[in-house]
Amino acid sequence: MWIIDAAGDLIHLSPAMAEWLGESTETDDSQTVETIAEHWVDALRPDPSIRFRGHHTRRITLSKPPGSSKNPGGSSQSDTASTEVAHWVSLGDSGYTVGCIGEFLRDADVPLSDWLGEGGLRQESLLSELIAKHQSSNARTADILPAGESDAAELLRHRVNAATSMRCHLGLFAPTNSSSRELALRLHDASAPGEPITIVDGALMDAELLEAYAAPAIHSISQEDGHRSNATLLIERLDEMPDDAQLKLTQWVDVFGDHLRLIGLLDPARVADNHSQPGEPDDPLDAQIAELTHMPQAVTGIAKPLMNLMRAMPISIPRLRDRREDIPALALALLREAHRASQSQKRTSDSDPPRLGRDAIDALTMYPWPNDFDELAEAMTSALSRVVGDRIGREHLPLVIRSFRVGPNATSERESEPEKADNNFRIDSLDDAVQKYERELIDRAMDASQGNKAEAARRLGISRARLLRKLDG
Repeated sequence: MWIIDAAGDLIHLSPAMAEWLGESTETDDSQTVETIAEHWVDALRPDPSIRFRGHHTRRITLSKPPGSSKNPGGSSQSDTASTEVAHWVSLGDSGYTVGCIGEFLRDADVPLSDWLGEGGLRQESLLSELIAKHQSSNARTADILPAGESDAAELLRHRVNAATSMRCHLGLFAPTNSSSRELALRLHDASAPGEPITIVDGALMDAELLEAYAAPAIHSISQEDGHRSNATLLIERLDEMPDDAQLKLTQWVDVFGDHLRLIGLLDPARVADNHSQPGEPDDPLDAQIAELTHMPQAVTGIAKPLMNLMRAMPISIPRLRDRREDIPALALALLREAHRASQSQKRTSDSDPPRLGRDAIDALTMYPWPNDFDELAEAMTSALSRVVGDRIGREHLPLVIRSFRVGPNATSERESEPEKADNNFRIDSLDDAVQKYERELIDRAMDASQGNKAEAARRLGISRARLLRKLDG
């Protein structure tokens, strides 16, 4: 069994399915999901028609790892690829979809106790628990974003509070990898509880695809029984949406009015990069948003009517490098969240999270954070998996962070350029240099896989046993 959320992301994979796909069983559920190959995730996604029909059945082909002997249905096979019948069921307006593989019974052949008895109630409770866990995780991440004492953090908190108190069109102007989707979902749940939401990737939508993905929302709004319900469309990468799809959105807003709410996610820095001259300093996000209003659609990539809707209630998520004084508070909050998730997976709560040492805080504050908030969250999770004791030091941070240095003559925060090689180049031992470089690559792979040795071995292109030998050596 597996669960797909409204954005098409895999958020849960049952242990039996994970084992069949050859994923390591030494990790918790969230880590297992993150290591699933993208082509498998694509196969596990339902067709867009499920948003309208409510259920879907088709055959899918999954490549099994060598040595796998059973498929999810329980039968033995020796091939490395298996074609199975998969069934998906949409869980109402929640946007979540449950999928499973195996032999299916007709409804008439299912015992009544499985529908209404303890078995049915137990499965319903399990699904509700998994979905609630995913939603609460998103909410906690969104609540961490405005943490801090800077002016930017205070302004973000005020705007978030205003957006949660009313149902209106929202524009989230945020850098890539800033968890803006989690914040958008949090704002939607608070301002319009129970209202169905459909998430689409604007960069992948033309008008025809948009109609297919948004069909359930548009159908519920356009019912002809005299009563129209409300629905929300969350459009990621709105600034990269093709013109015909933007025109379709504008037409829907004109026709359905307040019944259709739009939440758009866009990165003003991406527009600024296409518009600014080389060497110009970056403007703060609020200044970039104001400048977008006066730019033509050919530059912004957004039709004027949609831009006006997005600026009606704009929320800008500042970049980490623009709010460095908030990084210690953000890091501590993310560390506590990672510790809470770890304790939840282990079903224990007998320890406090480790504290951040001064050297670690200094390294975090100095780092430029090219991947913004998400990179900070991953760094805290990685540090937690590496630390032994009650203090996280610089040595526990990912290699790219703990090795970052600012050049002595740098006028801005960037990594110093390496010195030019000269004719006197010499090393004492090639073997020692190779061993040191190999160790650095292993550390990077372990950091990227958050301590998962099986995944680190895959990233390095070696067997897990060989990686273990190198770690022990």
